[in-house]
Amino acid sequence: MLVTILGAKKFLLVLDDVWADQIHQDFLKVSLQAQQGSRILLTTQDEGVLRQIASDDIHKVNKLSFPDCWSLLCSSACLDEQDCDALTDIGITIIQKCNKVPLAIKVLGGLLGTKNPRREEWQEVISESEGWTLENVPDGMEEICLPIYLAYYSLPYHLKLCFDYCLQLPEGFVIRPQIVTQLWIAEGFIREQDNRNPEDIAEQYYKELVLRNLLQPEIGCFDMSKCTVHDCVKSLLQPSTKDKKSTDSTEGTKFFRSFRTAFVYKNPSGDRGLNWLINLRSLINLRSLDLTGTCIRYIPKSLEHLHHLRLLNLSLTQVLELPESIESLSNLQFLILRCCYWLETLPEEISNLVSLRSLDLEGTTPHIVLSRLSALEQLTALHGFIVDHNAAVPDNDHQNGWPMKELSPLKSLRSLQIMGIDRVPDESRAQEANLASKSHLTHLELCGSSTSDSQVFVPEEEQDRWLSVLCGLQPPQCLEYLKIASYYGSSLPDWILQLRNLQRLVLTDCKLCDSLPALGQLQQLKFLTINGCPKLRIIEWRTGATTKLVFPKLEQLDLSDMQALESLDRFKHGDLLSLTKFHLENSPKLRSLPSGLGYCKVLTSMKIVGADSLQVIDNLPMLKELVVQDCRELVKISNLPVLQVLVVVDCSMLQDLRGVGGLRHVRLVDRVTKELPDWLTGHEAPLLQTFTIVGTTELLRKLVPNTKGWSAIRNMDRVYANLPDGAPFLAYNKGKPDFQMIKTIVSPQLEDPSADVILGKLVRMASQTGLADTVKRYFLPPLAIALVFLLLVTRDFTLIGVFLAFFAACVAGFSVIYIQKTSS
Repeated sequence: MLVTILGAKKFLLVLDDVWADQIHQDFLKVSLQAQQGSRILLTTQDEGVLRQIASDDIHKVNKLSFPDCWSLLCSSACLDEQDCDALTDIGITIIQKCNKVPLAIKVLGGLLGTKNPRREEWQEVISESEGWTLENVPDGMEEICLPIYLAYYSLPYHLKLCFDYCLQLPEGFVIRPQIVTQLWIAEGFIREQDNRNPEDIAEQYYKELVLRNLLQPEIGCFDMSKCTVHDCVKSLLQPSTKDKKSTDSTEGTKFFRSFRTAFVYKNPSGDRGLNWLINLRSLINLRSLDLTGTCIRYIPKSLEHLHHLRLLNLSLTQVLELPESIESLSNLQFLILRCCYWLETLPEEISNLVSLRSLDLEGTTPHIVLSRLSALEQLTALHGFIVDHNAAVPDNDHQNGWPMKELSPLKSLRSLQIMGIDRVPDESRAQEANLASKSHLTHLELCGSSTSDSQVFVPEEEQDRWLSVLCGLQPPQCLEYLKIASYYGSSLPDWILQLRNLQRLVLTDCKLCDSLPALGQLQQLKFLTINGCPKLRIIEWRTGATTKLVFPKLEQLDLSDMQALESLDRFKHGDLLSLTKFHLENSPKLRSLPSGLGYCKVLTSMKIVGADSLQVIDNLPMLKELVVQDCRELVKISNLPVLQVLVVVDCSMLQDLRGVGGLRHVRLVDRVTKELPDWLTGHEAPLLQTFTIVGTTELLRKLVPNTKGWSAIRNMDRVYANLPDGAPFLAYNKGKPDFQMIKTIVSPQLEDPSADVILGKLVRMASQTGLADTVKRYFLPPLAIALVFLLLVTRDFTLIGVFLAFFAACVAGFSVIYIQKTSS
């Protein structure tokens, strides 16, 4: 099929992570028929594939240095500095066994992290690995396979069950704890123990798999909320588990009877791919049914035969209604109806699902709600609880939501999202939810009705009502996550500072808030996000009388869309001991970063966007990565001694860059300036390896040889220059002989449109696409237009004949020039 599609075209084909050596024979036909200049880029970890391909152009990735390997092993095993020193000699042996492969080191480090940091226990792991023999291992993969197999077979039985399940999830599936833990519970992998509920136990298993580096958090996901299984781990371990649960077939009653989990993922077949749902009565052992994003509109009545069903996910479907037979699912624990925009009614039969542990309606707004929630006493998670429009009317029969009192009997709730808090009439009605008594509640979201109007007007008495309602929704002190969104009070309730266990706080679209509590008093807080508070002018982290350290455990601070913000409270020595990432965006009046950020000993990443009044960024001794964008008045960056990565986007005033001797990689984007910045030509970064620049042609031409810019870049390892439209302009590689330019490409729109240049361009095009194709593409269209014009206007066939003769002469002349150029 691919051969047919590509035909004789010129192409670039990328084959990523190839494991089958049959690939050589499959794509040999493609390469034989391809036009000259076509390329196939292939990546693999199997040396057997390389031998089959027999390519002369092979690039092997360099292995890590020993110091980097040792640092990675120590961090993966969670060792402190003292333990690292005591175990260095054993670490050398382990690194050698892993052949300096990062994945192998991380996985084996995760296994060692479950042991005590003692020589005897580490030596025991090494001894165990020496007794292993591996069969059917791809060439060159032994050093990766051994640590992965060792880590996998060292898993306790309960963790191996859960991890095997992750290996069976569809390709590209992002593993989120709130989803995968529900699947584990539905499969029966999690048992209650010591009065702990299954959700807590499943969450602990998830964290253990992450700490063992078998589940990888996605880049930038510090809270482990999104993970994947590394492709290599999946490829190596899946053969041992592939016969357990999954299959691609959807035919045959015998197949259905043994089926326990059904994912219909991305559903490329549309409705045709759902025909098997007619046989729902045959899925007698089904425990999990996930139809997310499919085209299904109606659930068959035969759903009532799925007596063992524990999880039903209909998110992002076009389902119009739920069948009454849903009440027959007496074992259903998880009902997920996210973003079901067509769902009109929530039937009263949902009230009979007494085993239900989680009901997720986020993004779903049914017109009629007939069900009652107060009977669902097993609920631990309720998302998308919609406050009734007529909440002020007692015993209303026409509901499009629920009254707050429906929440009162739900004592087991761990996670709760309330939508439409603006519909709650007063504090007393808010108190009917009785949130403070819910001793298991750790996750709470309080959301009003959102509006896109940034200049919304709310009378003062209405603002006071908002505040009183929020005061009535006071949660218990065990709360760990709090989000307040689309709130239109002028201040926040004082109970926020009483949440001693709060770890994550999100305040978004609090458009009328002009002050915040002294949030620095939250000693357990790890993540703080404040977004969309255009009235805030000053943020103070501490009260005048307190002597406590501010944010001792805060790891990430995000501030954005605060158009009036002028000042951030300064930090003192000892504050922000754990801060690693700081993000500031769209705060145009802020003139300076908070003083005292330099006290942060682990602050390694900073991103500043749209801070128009900010002039200086300096004195951050541990910062390794800095991104600045659209900071119009930024003139100076200084004293960042360990900075390695710098990205500067449209900060045309920046001319002073000093104290950045450790800089390795720079990306500069400037669509206006025509001169190179002084800091680039001033040799302030002697260790610079990679420089990427995007700018105008006039700016980029200052980088070519025999210019001032050339002297600045000639000692860099790699330089890439692109035009604003993305077209490549220049690429330079120091490693090439005689320091030659790899290529210099000028955008066609910016070249001199002289006859010689145009003719040269046509010759180059013909050499790439073929003479006949070039004539067809660039000569025949103007010929056709001219012929139609002559025929309609002059109707002089003699003139048309002369024109055709002239055109034929032009084509013949071009052909001669093309032959001469290509032959030479």
